[in-house]
Amino acid sequence: MAWVKTTAGIEIPEPAFDSGNVTISTLVNAGRNANGQFIGQVIGNDKLKIELNWKILTPTQFQALLKIWDRSQGGSFVNAFTVYDPRTKTYRSIDMYVGDRMGKPIMITNPGTGHPKYWQDIQANLIEI
Repeated sequence: MAWVKTTAGIEIPEPAFDSGNVTISTLVNAGRNANGQFIGQVIGNDKLKIELNWKILTPTQFQALLKIWDRSQGGSFVNAFTVYDPRTKTYRSIDMYVGDRMGKPIMITNPGTGHPKYWQDIQANLIEI
């Protein structure tokens, strides 16, 4: 089973061994009163964030990854993903949006195309809505 995939069945490439950081955020509406004391309350449920990194991807792999969110190619900013949730120790479906996506082209070009042969240091963050 893929570590992260869309509920439509698109598998995200396995992230690099030293990536896949998981953050669980508690949203708090907070401030200080006139005495400087903390005043706050939790807003909603905790949210899961997964930081994905890949050392190297082919142009086809990188394009397929980007296409998931590219609205001009039928993608969507928010997608349902099946992810491993450490809070429940199970895979579950979560609606998540994507943060900035980035990668560095390796400019050893494919003969005749001028396109990068590989992409390296690719990053994308998935954040629960």
